[in-house]
Amino acid sequence: MPVNLNDQLQVVLSDLGEMIQNSNARIESTDLPVLQGNPLQLSQLLQNLIANAIKFQPPGNTPQIRISGRFVQGKETGVPQADPDTRYFELEVADNGIGFDEQYAEKIFLMFQRLHDKAEFPGTGMGLAICKKVVQNHKGFMTAKGKLGEGAVFSCYFPV
Repeated sequence: MPVNLNDQLQVVLSDLGEMIQNSNARIESTDLPVLQGNPLQLSQLLQNLIANAIKFQPPGNTPQIRISGRFVQGKETGVPQADPDTRYFELEVADNGIGFDEQYAEKIFLMFQRLHDKAEFPGTGMGLAICKKVVQNHKGFMTAKGKLGEGAVFSCYFPV
């Protein structure tokens, strides 16, 4: 079914309103397209990525989150999973949070895998695993890049 990602994003931002307000998060986004997909799952994807970007911040830091998207050919992605002849929509969520050591870029997508103590950053360890599953349900794939203390970028690739 056609899913307007701009509409889904507005619903998610409304749902996360209290969290956004309490953290003084600044969220900006580019215009996003309509994709074929499951609206509930795509909302869950956006909600988990944005909530994590707000949650995983150093003390006293104001979250800066950028949500953007673009259409790319598989060969332009630089990602081994991409079919070079397939066109993808790349949804990117970037933040200025605590980041992570890139050696853990695959581990963070595993169910119940945490890089931080629960006391330091509460959560179940399921959010990114759910995100990855949502993207896979849409025949896509997901990558993560990060730098400790500088933030993270999560990229979701949907074939179109």
